[in-house]
Amino acid sequence: MTRQYDRRKVTLKDVAAQVGVSHTTVSNAYIRPGQLSAALREKILAAAQELGYTGPDPAAKQLATGRAGALGFLFSEDLPYAFTDPAILSVLNGVARSCDDLETDLALISAGSNLRNRAAPVSLGNAAVDGYILYSVAPDSRCVLMAQQRNVPLVVVDQPRLDGVPYVGIDDRGSAYRAAKTLLDLGHRHFGILSLKTAHDGYFGPLTAKRRANIAHSTIAMRLEGYLLALREAKIAPEDVPAWEIPINSEDMGAEGVRHLLNRAQRPTAILAMSDRVAIGAMQTIRALGLNIPQDVSIFGFDDIPAAEGADLSTIRQPHERKGTEAVRLLGAASGSENVILDTELVLRGSIGPTAT
Repeated sequence: MTRQYDRRKVTLKDVAAQVGVSHTTVSNAYIRPGQLSAALREKILAAAQELGYTGPDPAAKQLATGRAGALGFLFSEDLPYAFTDPAILSVLNGVARSCDDLETDLALISAGSNLRNRAAPVSLGNAAVDGYILYSVAPDSRCVLMAQQRNVPLVVVDQPRLDGVPYVGIDDRGSAYRAAKTLLDLGHRHFGILSLKTAHDGYFGPLTAKRRANIAHSTIAMRLEGYLLALREAKIAPEDVPAWEIPINSEDMGAEGVRHLLNRAQRPTAILAMSDRVAIGAMQTIRALGLNIPQDVSIFGFDDIPAAEGADLSTIRQPHERKGTEAVRLLGAASGSENVILDTELVLRGSIGPTAT
């Protein structure tokens, strides 16, 4: 049974005195267990439990080891979003698996509030970390500069590209080109695009020429460029391709956005969606309007989240989990500014077919 020790905070030295060893030996039981025999470590931990000692102070542990024992995962969305978006969850799963192998903790840090309120103080939280993974962070986020000033290793996943910082991503431009080219090869000539947000301003509406020229997110810019390149090669002018921008990557936003693309005199026969969640929501609206997929409208997603297979959605498969494992590997490697571009895969399912017009 755990007992109180003189009604004061129990220290490492108290445990050392109880066991009859040095305080360094007690410290090693927690931060360098391999230096002690199993029997001695068990004896120390049992004494610590009896006295109510909870372990070395994190700051002292960091001084002793030179490591905080944790990595920071910084992303642009609000914190709850990380637990609802399948793509982020897959990346986090890769990060978490690697952290588990390294016996390293993981701190989730949202930059969402700093993007919405430019007057608010910038914060990366109070957790000490050995490095940051910047996951799809907006390039204008003040958190990027703050992370760079922490003097710890950084790795970027997807965006932004930073000079001298290792990077993990995919060829968004080439992948989007393949999606559009696949639909073109099926005979489609009337397209619509469902775009993810180009800026953190909550905008929901047509992706105008002005907004196209000022896209803050490189992944969105590259996907749009890939789509339009394929269409230009087929003699389809970008200004003839309606695009609708949505502020949140969700099924509800996809369902609402596609209404505006379909409510046109020349209805698109093919929809290019920049995420599977948006595409799946759009499919619900297409069917609710009495249209058939793919006979009336074909739709192509991006990501290959688990729900895409159930929706029979053609898409671009991203190696999300591997992005996470590669990011952790690069943080631990003395690799300078190594860039890792991972392969994607074209996944063809029943949501696309030849055009009927």
